[in-house]
Amino acid sequence: MNPLKTVVGSFPPKKLPLEKAIEWAVDLQLAHDLDVISDGEQRTDMINYFQSLPGLGVKPNGPYVKSKVMPFNEPEAFSKLQDLRYVKDYLKSKNREDLQVKVSITGPITLGFACACNGVEHYGGMRDAKLYSDFASALKPLAKAVAKTGCYVQIDEPSLSIRVMESAQAVKIVNETLSGVPSSTFDEGKLIVHVCGSLNKPLFEDLMSLDAPVLSLAFSAPTVRGNVEAVSRLSLQGHGKKLGVGCVSVQAKSKEEVDSRDSVIQRLKAIRDKIGDEQIAFVHPDCGMRGTCEDAVEPILERVVNSAEYLQKR
Repeated sequence: MNPLKTVVGSFPPKKLPLEKAIEWAVDLQLAHDLDVISDGEQRTDMINYFQSLPGLGVKPNGPYVKSKVMPFNEPEAFSKLQDLRYVKDYLKSKNREDLQVKVSITGPITLGFACACNGVEHYGGMRDAKLYSDFASALKPLAKAVAKTGCYVQIDEPSLSIRVMESAQAVKIVNETLSGVPSSTFDEGKLIVHVCGSLNKPLFEDLMSLDAPVLSLAFSAPTVRGNVEAVSRLSLQGHGKKLGVGCVSVQAKSKEEVDSRDSVIQRLKAIRDKIGDEQIAFVHPDCGMRGTCEDAVEPILERVVNSAEYLQKR
């Protein structure tokens, strides 16, 4: 099976009306023949999407923990699901209903830690495990609502790599959120956990306990190129998991700084040699592109396509 081409989620925010900004992001992905489409996360950043979650308050620098964190009363009305419906309608209008769509949900560790950094008024501080468990319970119905649409569900957990808490405990909390997703989503390989940042072998082994069939990891920016040494074919096979491979850095400040095709292919070759073609489910950029120079976006997407073409020829 050939790897699917996708993005992690976000694109640079476009100064357009929301629907036009979403169309811009989708059109770029269509132009580069991506297989799994994102809405480009044009409303806001990965934390502020959730500022209306019951239990959160809002300060000028973002949401904080005001009281006990609870689920949305109507998860189907959440803004990401609204934008998902718009993307599906837009694809239908372009006769591209054959394409899959992915929705990214910020995970309980990352969301809880970011909000706690802005203030905690109910729990015992940002190290209180109950805080993160409540975030997991609050996000669980949302993950289930996205999965029920038949779309890919991606839980974004960059904080797993910065050791907000002991990784085995963090994985158990993330699994609370994943437990609401129907088994069909897991069986179809439509459940992903994205962890950018530097890994080591013990952390990678802990990630094997995540209740998701696909792990999306970064391998391209200077700080994460060593991640190839942490991954293991035997562990992936033994736990029935595949990888989404971040094969292009998103740190470019201009189109000239985008990784060259040759460097991307060389990097991908090293990863393939380490884990095997059969363990690669997706190729995508390292991370979201919200902070990426807009001029660099299309060259980054071209490198994703180059990566897929390389794997398909092997």
